[in-house]
Amino acid sequence: SARKVFGQPPSQLKFKQEEGPEMNTEQYFSQKYKIRLEYPDLPCITVGSKGIALPMEVCTIVKGQHKLGKLTGDQTTNMIRYSAKPAFERERVIQQIANREIVLTDPLLAHYGINPSNKMIEVNGRVLDTPTINYSNKSIRPRDGSWNLRGKVFSLGKTMDNWGILDFVGVPDVRQFIREVQLVGGNSGMRINQPRFVENPRINSRDDDYRKKEQIRQELKRVHKNYPGLQMIVVFINGKPFPIENKE
Repeated sequence: SARKVFGQPPSQLKFKQEEGPEMNTEQYFSQKYKIRLEYPDLPCITVGSKGIALPMEVCTIVKGQHKLGKLTGDQTTNMIRYSAKPAFERERVIQQIANREIVLTDPLLAHYGINPSNKMIEVNGRVLDTPTINYSNKSIRPRDGSWNLRGKVFSLGKTMDNWGILDFVGVPDVRQFIREVQLVGGNSGMRINQPRFVENPRINSRDDDYRKKEQIRQELKRVHKNYPGLQMIVVFINGKPFPIENKE
C-alpha cells in the first residue's frame, strides 16, 4: 500500500545495489524491467512497510480501498453530504437492501431453527425538549438543531491577541478584513487585537500541486516557530487545488 509521496523524482533518487554500481531509479527500471519512464521528474511514491520508492507511473490504485487516517476537507464534506439524509430516506434504502438480500425461506437456516425477517425492529422512543441557550444579553431556543449568532453576546468573551495572517493570493484589502473580524468579535463580546503578522508569501503558479502544498506547509511551520503560542492563523488561498491534510 502507498505510504506517502516521496520528494525526489526517479531521475534523482539514487540507491546502492547489493551487487553493482549506484544508480538512480530511472536507470534501474530501464535496465531491470526495460521500462522507459515517461515522467521521470515526478515525485516517487513510497510503498510497503519498508518504504520502497516507486515511480508514480508504474503504480496502480485498486478501487474501493479503505481510507486510513483523517479525511481531507473535501472528503469530509462529501461524506457528510452523502450521510446527512432524513430518517425516512435512510429507512427506505435499508429496507430495499433487506428485501433484496435477506432470504426468508432458506432451508439451511430453517434446519437450524433460524427464521430471518426483513422487517425492522420497532422500539419506543421520545423526543427531548429543545434546550435553552443563555447568552449575556438574551436566551434562545434552537430550531432544527441550529441558531443564528447575530446579535448574541457571549457570557464570557475571550481575547484573541496572538494570531496572524498568511496571504498567498494578494487580497486587495486585508486591513478591511481585520477591521470586520474585530467588529464581529466585539459585537459578540470578544476582544480581538491586531494580528502579530500579516505576510504575503507567493506561490509559483507553474509549480505542481505537490510543490505548492509543500511551500504552504513550510510557511506554516515557519510562523509557528517564529510566533509561539498562536491562537489562530488565517490563510488566504486560491480555491482548493492543494489542500493541507487535517492532521497538519
